Amino acid sequence: MTAQPVHSGEPYQPPMNTLPELRAALAGLSSLGIPTELESFEAELADTPLDQVKELADRYRAYVLGNTTPEAVAALTMSSAESAAVLRRKIAETGR
Repeated sequence: MTAQPVHSGEPYQPPMNTLPELRAALAGLSSLGIPTELESFEAELADTPLDQVKELADRYRAYVLGNTTPEAVAALTMSSAESAAVLRRKIAETGR
């Protein structure tokens, strides 16, 4: 199994075509320091009527994709020095 590059320029889109793949994608968010929502998904899934499972899965897929965009991953993996530099730049821009 190869590791997915953090800054690839392309959004990381884990496979999420089956419930086990969606569970794995949710669990994988923890490596980025993002709440996985896996427990919430499991609890909701247990109470969701079968005809509404697709809606539930789509909502959690969107959660994974929204948190694995290149911008989100870059922000999460930024060093404290990089973060401070961005903050200083933004403060300077608002002062103009």
